[in-house]
Amino acid sequence: MVAVKRLVKTHHDVVSREIESLNAADQHQNIVRWYDTTWDGDFIYLSLEPCDCSLYDLIQNPMGYLESFRLMKPNGYPSRILLKLMRDICAGLVHLHKLKIIHRDLKPHNVLIVRRERPCVKLADMGISKFLVGDASSLGSRATVSGTSGWRPREQILKGESQTRAVDMFSFGCVLFFCVTGGKHPFGDQYFERDGNVVNNNIVNLSLVKHIPEARDLCSRLLNHEPKDRPKASEVLRHPLFWKSEKRVSFLREASDRLESEDRTGSIVLDSLEKEDSGAFDGSWDVKMDSDFIKGMSSGRRKPYNYDKVQALLRIMRNTISHYGTLSPDIQELLGDFPEGVDDYFRSKFPKLLMVVYKVISEHCKEDQRFRDYY
Repeated sequence: MVAVKRLVKTHHDVVSREIESLNAADQHQNIVRWYDTTWDGDFIYLSLEPCDCSLYDLIQNPMGYLESFRLMKPNGYPSRILLKLMRDICAGLVHLHKLKIIHRDLKPHNVLIVRRERPCVKLADMGISKFLVGDASSLGSRATVSGTSGWRPREQILKGESQTRAVDMFSFGCVLFFCVTGGKHPFGDQYFERDGNVVNNNIVNLSLVKHIPEARDLCSRLLNHEPKDRPKASEVLRHPLFWKSEKRVSFLREASDRLESEDRTGSIVLDSLEKEDSGAFDGSWDVKMDSDFIKGMSSGRRKPYNYDKVQALLRIMRNTISHYGTLSPDIQELLGDFPEGVDDYFRSKFPKLLMVVYKVISEHCKEDQRFRDYY
């Protein structure tokens, strides 16, 4: 069984480019497979790996394609399945970019889904992709205006702009936003306004992801007006948005341990963290916690927690994570299972905390051995 893609024979340059890119890249699990090519008097036919739907179809009608999978959690966060699909896209881009291929037309319609026990992404439609020649990092100022309106950065819209791998990262930012908002676009609801908003650096809908600080941070970086300031695909895969619960709670525990080793007076790290306290919990953090939890975690302590300090909040989280198995049944029931329930509990109370700590550690401590796996 194959999917057949039919193209007008006069478009042989597009066909040749797509075959060349697929032939170089399609051994990767997140790139659609190309099997063969044939033709007749009018058309060229590509035999490709069959897929079930596009990402656009899935987001617009999730129940029609993945009935047994939930794309969003009740709390408004993307589900494991949706995050996996986003990671798949990025993994495909990592592979293409290692091969010096720039896709140049990444959009939800060109991201295909194969239904299995766990759905899998296949990047497709590489008819306008380009290879970087030799040691070149860009296509140069002669690169053609290309891509699909609304899904391309300014350097693809304007003539004479140099195009690099960062083209794909901008497009991925639009796709990521589209997925976590259920089909919205960061540059406006009207498709004919989007290119103008992109050129003018007018991101109109970023507030739609403010309840997901990790997504807001990543989208804002991917949609940066300056190509050099967008993260690489390999860096995106390590972003906290894609961390599982176990990794999230592990990072916060490691961060707490690292901060405990800081000198209390004159610590740049602690000063940076406490300056961010309004972003972390908007005041005294105990008021957002269940009284039974505070009482249970404070029982027997010689020194009470300082409810105005981010460091103390991290300490109570560390103690909860490290001693979950010895907590009272009532507190365990309140928190839920470990690690997902514990992660969801603290995330619901302090949604901004992880990114606040992540940025402080990134600025001051990411070279520490204990943090290298996170960055």
